[in-house]
Amino acid sequence: MTVPTPAISGVLLCGGASQRMGCDKALLRLEGSTLLERGVATLGAMAGEVLIASGAQSRYSEFGLREVLDVEPDQGPSAGILAGLAAAAEERVLFVAVDLPFLDDCPLSELVQLALAEDADVAVLDDGRERPPLVLCVHRRVREAFEQSYAAGTRRIIDLIAPHSVVRLKVEPKHAVNWNRPQDLASGVHLESGAHREESA
Repeated sequence: MTVPTPAISGVLLCGGASQRMGCDKALLRLEGSTLLERGVATLGAMAGEVLIASGAQSRYSEFGLREVLDVEPDQGPSAGILAGLAAAAEERVLFVAVDLPFLDDCPLSELVQLALAEDADVAVLDDGRERPPLVLCVHRRVREAFEQSYAAGTRRIIDLIAPHSVVRLKVEPKHAVNWNRPQDLASGVHLESGAHREESA
């Protein structure tokens, strides 16, 4: 029997500079839709609200979506997570990086269910890689502790979540493919380049 997904907020992390890709990853087009649009659609199917963490300034207002902004620029995804936790309406917040093009293959509902079943502070997707994809479900009760760690200089996600109760959902890498560099796109999938916004090197 399928267990309904509990009420959650979804945050699509789009604040990176996309330096390795050479263009804005959020605006790459796959099968006619941008990665941003695909991520929003996937989160929208399971979350009560979808927020866009777009970095230190608004970048995607033309999409008509609510954006949340980092307090300071160029601090990595940890800043986007703090912005999402501050703005989210629901007690559990699912964060997903925009550079995962095949979110339909990613067990997001299972991750949320695991977080709920274990009443964990954080649930993360673990595909066995040293740097796993950025997919995690966070309970808003850790917001203050996250903010304190961030203020003390913590920026790596692994360090931010370390003091808290963390559960991991093991998956195969094929279920959490992410695109960081142009060579990652050579996957046999037709990609339409719609990433017209050049990013600084």
